[in-house]
Amino acid sequence: MYDLIYSGGVVKDVIKAKYPEVKIKDASDYIHTERFECEIEDIEEDEFYIFAIREGFAECCFGFILMMRNYPEGSNQKVWDWIAESKALEDSEVANAK
Repeated sequence: MYDLIYSGGVVKDVIKAKYPEVKIKDASDYIHTERFECEIEDIEEDEFYIFAIREGFAECCFGFILMMRNYPEGSNQKVWDWIAESKALEDSEVANAK
């Protein structure tokens, strides 16, 4: 799984905590001062984007943004599926906590 993430250190730390094997490379430039490349081997985008949704930084992920805009065509359905799965996981955790 590879993505370009437009965010700073807090998001990096959240990703590193969940995926210690992550490869992160600074991708900042004079326009985008807080941007980094994120590469995690053996992780599918489904798992990563559900994690990003639950942690609240999915909108910072360039690949996620493209899919929300339906590029490639039909990909926005995957976004809705990830949101639904994220919500189901949250509901399950709440039910188990009771």
